[in-house]
Amino acid sequence: MTVAFTLCCNNYLAQAKVAGESFRKHHPNIEFVIGLVDKKNEAVDYTLFSELTILPVADLSLADFAEMERKYSIVELNTAVKPFYFEHLFRQKKASKIIYLDPDTETFSAFNEVLELLERHDIIITPQNCTPIDDGHSPSDIHILGTGIFNLGFIALADFEKTLPFLKWWQSRLVKYSFADERNNMFFDQVWINLVPVFFDNYYILKHRGYNMAPSNLHERQLAKDAGGKWLVNRQYPLRFYHYSGFRFSNPQQICVYSERYTFASRPDIVPIHTSYIGALRKNEILRLQSVDPLYCRKSENVSPREHKIKRGLNRISRALKVLAGKN
Repeated sequence: MTVAFTLCCNNYLAQAKVAGESFRKHHPNIEFVIGLVDKKNEAVDYTLFSELTILPVADLSLADFAEMERKYSIVELNTAVKPFYFEHLFRQKKASKIIYLDPDTETFSAFNEVLELLERHDIIITPQNCTPIDDGHSPSDIHILGTGIFNLGFIALADFEKTLPFLKWWQSRLVKYSFADERNNMFFDQVWINLVPVFFDNYYILKHRGYNMAPSNLHERQLAKDAGGKWLVNRQYPLRFYHYSGFRFSNPQQICVYSERYTFASRPDIVPIHTSYIGALRKNEILRLQSVDPLYCRKSENVSPREHKIKRGLNRISRALKVLAGKN
């Protein structure tokens, strides 16, 4: 049995619905689970997700959840619980294979290679990119060294008994170290996967260009349709899934908030899928869902929404200054 899942809060359910339904379109016999790292909220109509399974994080009864919820931001918390969801789904669903996808992904064809590789390998991961780049823009080789050479918008595991030591190791690290703190060698759950080729053996690094196409690897990947109307990467690889990492519905004119390498004018090949994606998000009621505040990680109930917004703005400015400093 194979299971796929994603993780998000209520305010990201529109994206998660695209991720789940597009995956099931090409894998109709695979259950897709939305791991809700949030509490059920009366502002959300969960009947909109009838084709998918909603699994609140509280149902996992995690022993360390209170500690993680206390010290992490909501994004850090979403990444920290990932290996715990893997273990829970292996145990409860009796799954032999599990595929994780970020909520801001869209599937375009069946994951034939992954499903076949999971017959022989326990851990499947994809690199951020497969060719070097150092052009003065972010992300480049130097940035990827600090944030993780593998992109955890995707990871697939098989054979629970063999992967359990990996999951236990990963869980223990994320209980302590799932912060976004590059200065102290931490970047959510992602940077830890740098160590997989050292600590574990039966892994596979999937370099098929159709998996995890994203802003970080646009320099090596171009989209085009074949004669049958299906998307190909570099006219060779079927597009399996696109990762809209860093894309914000509130600013649809920008490909990615953390990269200025390309614009839609310079990359017209990705305009059609972005346009379709925006339409799907609207259909999934993103305008309403994105305003639903997460109910975990509310560190200061007495802090006004305006103060939270100012803090987020200052964080964005700080990150931008770091990028600019790297160009000089």
